[in-house]
Amino acid sequence: MLDNIQNIQNFKREKSVYNLNQQTFYDFSAFDLIKDKKSLLVCDNAFDCFGIEIPCKTVKFNSFTPNPKYEDILTGVKLLNETNCDCIVAVGGGSSIDTAKAIKYFSGIDNADNDSNSSIDNVNDDLPIMAIPTTSGTGSEATHFAAIYKNGEKYSLADERLLPEYVVLQADMLKTLPLYQKKCTMLDALCQAIESWWSRGATKESIQYSREAVKLILNNMEGYLNNEEFGNKKMLLASNLAGKAINITTTTAPHAMSYKLTTLYGLSHGHAVALCLPKVWKKMKNFSDIASTLGYQNYKEAVAFLEELLQKLEIFPPENVTEEELEILTNSVNAERLSNNPVLFDKETIKNLYKEILEV
Repeated sequence: MLDNIQNIQNFKREKSVYNLNQQTFYDFSAFDLIKDKKSLLVCDNAFDCFGIEIPCKTVKFNSFTPNPKYEDILTGVKLLNETNCDCIVAVGGGSSIDTAKAIKYFSGIDNADNDSNSSIDNVNDDLPIMAIPTTSGTGSEATHFAAIYKNGEKYSLADERLLPEYVVLQADMLKTLPLYQKKCTMLDALCQAIESWWSRGATKESIQYSREAVKLILNNMEGYLNNEEFGNKKMLLASNLAGKAINITTTTAPHAMSYKLTTLYGLSHGHAVALCLPKVWKKMKNFSDIASTLGYQNYKEAVAFLEELLQKLEIFPPENVTEEELEILTNSVNAERLSNNPVLFDKETIKNLYKEILEV
């Protein structure tokens, strides 16, 4: 089935797509909206640490990997249908929320064990998703996209019906996040905001989201990394704004080049994309307005700042990269996924960029 759904986009690029009826809450009052439902609780193994009490019948599903696999999704679909859940509550990072979205996306499959070409037009409009992010980076709660993997390859789902109907932003959800993950998710949000800003699909609305997200990240980075409540709150908001930005524009070359780095070397997604962005920006040049918001006069100074930031945060490239791995990485980048980039790269340019990123 997934052989035919790479980068699926079952929507028209009209403004109405992005003004869906999504409600954001800054406490758990949103639970009143699902108290009479039976929810599929999609969560990772850290869920029990948060002490969240969901006031409705729940069926827990946590059988998925950090980079959700198609097989994981089919298992979730089967559980959803067998238990007659009429709501999905996703608690966790991007993996949990993307898994929840993908389960909704494939919820109309007649036989979840069947990997044949089935219709994907049967997305259940009456299956609301409530997203409660526990990281401040993916922005998945604010997008109508989901990323899943099959045979080590990333597949992107895009459908307006995947935007969660309800979002709960709770700063105390970030308190138990390990420092490395805090760094990586913050960098992911920063990269999303910057990429959306320079995207070919950027609009006045998306640029405003990006600009505000960048400012919030820079101004609250120290407090966030020190696990201060105010810093956590602002970083969570920044992530949400960056998510709203890419919900309009999608991402660009740094994200497209990051996915195989994640699967090949086991890097966190935010780690991988943060390695790519400075080198891509250096190659493209320009974008002084973004540099100015970062506090610098031109792209050279902004790129130097980002590279110094990675050093400070100890976000390093993998070592001992082989020529064979370099070829795998180069061939992994789908040209269609680069179409949104402001500068088009050929295969040779991509290979040279990987050499710079991996310091080979």
